[in-house]
Amino acid sequence: MDHALHSYLTKTVAGVPFKSAQAVLELAEEGATVPFIARYRKEKTGNLDEVQIRDVIEAHGVFQEVVKRKAFLIKEIGDQGNLTDVIKKRIDVSWDLGELEEIYRPFKKKKKTKATIARDAGLEPLANWIWELGHGLIKDELTMEMKAKNFINPAHKIQTYEEALKGAQDILVEKIANEPDLRALVQKDYVEQGRIISKVAKGYKPNSKYEMYKEFEESVKSLLETKSSHRYMAMKRGWQEEELSLEVKGDDESLLKTYVAYATSLPETQFGLFLAAGAKMALNVYVIPSVTNEVHRMLKEKSDEDAIKVFAENVRKLLLASPYGSHCVLGVDPGLRTGCKVALVDKGGNFISHTVIQVMGEGAEEKVKTLLSEVMKQIKIDAIAVGNGTAGRQTEVFLRKVLKTLESNIPVIMVNESGASVYSASDIARAEFPDLDLTVKGAISIARRLQDPQRSLSKLIRNRLGSASINMMWLSRILKNLWKLSLNLV
Repeated sequence: MDHALHSYLTKTVAGVPFKSAQAVLELAEEGATVPFIARYRKEKTGNLDEVQIRDVIEAHGVFQEVVKRKAFLIKEIGDQGNLTDVIKKRIDVSWDLGELEEIYRPFKKKKKTKATIARDAGLEPLANWIWELGHGLIKDELTMEMKAKNFINPAHKIQTYEEALKGAQDILVEKIANEPDLRALVQKDYVEQGRIISKVAKGYKPNSKYEMYKEFEESVKSLLETKSSHRYMAMKRGWQEEELSLEVKGDDESLLKTYVAYATSLPETQFGLFLAAGAKMALNVYVIPSVTNEVHRMLKEKSDEDAIKVFAENVRKLLLASPYGSHCVLGVDPGLRTGCKVALVDKGGNFISHTVIQVMGEGAEEKVKTLLSEVMKQIKIDAIAVGNGTAGRQTEVFLRKVLKTLESNIPVIMVNESGASVYSASDIARAEFPDLDLTVKGAISIARRLQDPQRSLSKLIRNRLGSASINMMWLSRILKNLWKLSLNLV
């Protein structure tokens, strides 16, 4: 097991010596937390940082899951009497859950298929006879139709020789579709040579945000790269919103020739033509749709991983931003058409009051000057936080100009307002401010973001961050780990 774990960690956690990884796992097993290991057990881990330590622990968790799944597959397939040396070797060398599921797929217990119904009707000997004739293993003067008449079975709804031949073909199609080496060949072709093609769907809208992808194609191999994976995410979202159609294309013509060559060595005979038709059905109806789904899964997993990494890094920077501290702050959510929403919070982040100011139009400067002058007589404002969204810079310049005429040295600070609208529409915000408008809640969030970024963003992390189109369980775990990490660093 140590050798297997060594190989797995070497591949999945690059740059971490196995000795250090072992030390991390031993400490974690004893109950030590990631911050504790990073800070107080450097001599054991070889100075691994929090990210490396967490990567080792998560990789070990996946490793254990894979080991458990491999044991299940060996037992399950063995109990069925289908565990050949080839299949066991494929399970032993695989350390990918997706690949293991692909190995197990033909042996999964499932509802009755057309092939199982045909077997129950006693048609397997007919299918085997056709297979052997189609490969020149035996010779027989009987035609398929004559042979099939011997398998008419009204009790199993096989009323004619045509129905008997159809049932035999169902058995042969399943046999061909379940051939693991052929399936692996299709998957390799679709991953290494395949292309994703995006086209306009019925729901495509004028001036769509997916205009770039209305006639677009790119190789699967390219989209699996970090620098390109965001394009698949965009196409997938357009597909989900029914503006785009997505298709995965491989070298189907070449693959069909390979399938026909496997199905029959005598393609010009009656039996060969029958088997070739079965090979075509196996490839087009069963294998390609399944492989296409697998390609989409791989692309989605990769695009999710890359998007979450970028997102997490952006959140990390926000969480580690320097807090302004316990000061009275005026938060401003910029707006030109409907005005800027303004909210005042005290040193503890508690809401005091709100209003709307205009930064454009006749007399706007004088009105804001009068308002600020009155407020500053009643309460000491330590800073003004302006959201960096639309019209943010224009609002900042306007407020600096007004404060200059008031001879006030109150700092005007641009604040990253990412997530302010998410917070304002959340259950947390509704519970905290049930009577306030969404836009006012956004201004409050901006003010608090300046006072204490961590405290403000924690409400977003607990509520909802990210896109519903990505793996939310994965995102949630990453954000929780990031939150703990930022607290440890602070």
